[in-house]
Amino acid sequence: MSALAPGSFAPSDDRFGEFPHSLDARVFVVADERVLRLHPPVARAVKRVPHVALTAGENAKSLRTVERLAVAALDVPRDATIIALGGGTIGDVTTVFAHLHKRGARLVHVPSTWLAAIDSSVGGKGAVNVKGRKNALGVFHAPAETWVCPQLFTTLTPAQRLEGEAEAYKMALTLDATVWRTWRLARPDDTSLVRTSRALKNAICVADPYERTGRRAVLNFGHTFGHVIESLTRYRVRHGVAVALGMVCALDLSRALGATNSLDVDRHLPLADSARSRVRAVFAGTTVAQVKALLAGDKKGASATHTRFVLFNEPGRTELRDVPHEAWKPLWRAWASGVAP
Repeated sequence: MSALAPGSFAPSDDRFGEFPHSLDARVFVVADERVLRLHPPVARAVKRVPHVALTAGENAKSLRTVERLAVAALDVPRDATIIALGGGTIGDVTTVFAHLHKRGARLVHVPSTWLAAIDSSVGGKGAVNVKGRKNALGVFHAPAETWVCPQLFTTLTPAQRLEGEAEAYKMALTLDATVWRTWRLARPDDTSLVRTSRALKNAICVADPYERTGRRAVLNFGHTFGHVIESLTRYRVRHGVAVALGMVCALDLSRALGATNSLDVDRHLPLADSARSRVRAVFAGTTVAQVKALLAGDKKGASATHTRFVLFNEPGRTELRDVPHEAWKPLWRAWASGVAP
């Protein structure tokens, strides 16, 4: 089995197929307990090897969870494989744990949601939250393999599918004009949605594996305000939905700053029919000070005077810009009223 030095980057090595009926004895599985409950054959395979079942969600992304995994895996050898079986939050905390376990263990992702399959399991990033700050501590620790098992997607709810679809359309919009035009005319089938999205993100991560050149920053389109929305609602708004709403805010900001004159993109995005009312539901009860404080804590580039945003130019083209706080305040008033600026 291949192994990577902790922190090393490698392109995504994807294996599509059924989850194995049996696992190698030298593994330690961190699994979403709901996935085990919904998929008995998977549960039977997992329960024959060392494992910990977690309740998924942002609360799982904590140093307390990392410590729990470390204690459970004290006797797991360094050359064992750590398997992250679940959605994005399980993948995040397991990646941090795998990076730290005996100075670095081999990692395999098994995404159980579209959002994880399309986005978070690609690129080798993992993080935990600290005192309400999303992804305050994180690592780069690329998986040696990713197992994409369609059987796990059969139990997804419409809301979970929407999350993944929003992230997929974000990648098409910002990374590949041809894919965007194709998807705008007709939604791809599920397999193409996952495969194409993973390929688009993987290409960007190969070009900028450690976020040093700015190329990978395009993946943050919609995430800056999306993370604000998550924090303001205490994560009651799911991550993918928050990013979808964040994209609406980012498009508004791009138009206000003259980065784009596109007016038709919004209506082709997931949640297009309800985005304004959902944005209003989040921002109506907030203050500028609350939003500014959350933006100031954004890890992607922020100060007391500005926040770094990914602005949209046209399909397949974006730009990074440091935006003064004064620039988004008028937009906040419109969002709180549920209207387009």
